[in-house]
Amino acid sequence: METTQFDKTMMAVAFAEAGEHDTAKEMLKGGAKGKSAHAPVKSKPYFKALLFGAVSISCYVLLFSNERKVTDLCTLGGINTMYPVLMAFFFSFIHGAFASNLLGCLGLEAKK
Repeated sequence: METTQFDKTMMAVAFAEAGEHDTAKEMLKGGAKGKSAHAPVKSKPYFKALLFGAVSISCYVLLFSNERKVTDLCTLGGINTMYPVLMAFFFSFIHGAFASNLLGCLGLEAKK
């Protein structure tokens, strides 16, 4: 069972009432380890979400506006058959990065 900040505060109050003021202060500071009572605040990735969103939209606009050229290039055969696979990986990476940063901006994080 994990000790919460409320539990630590109540233990410090009990020690302070018993006259153990130094022990109470140490408990409130985080003990001998020197850990802070508050977790560091993570900034939200607004810029990254906007950047990857703009890149994603731009890539889709370029792809669909040049549909005929892309189709001709990808159907030539030989080594050109790798282009659709590489494009799929590229679009997947860009869209995944955008989605991850967007969810981070909304405050949705994976469980640890």
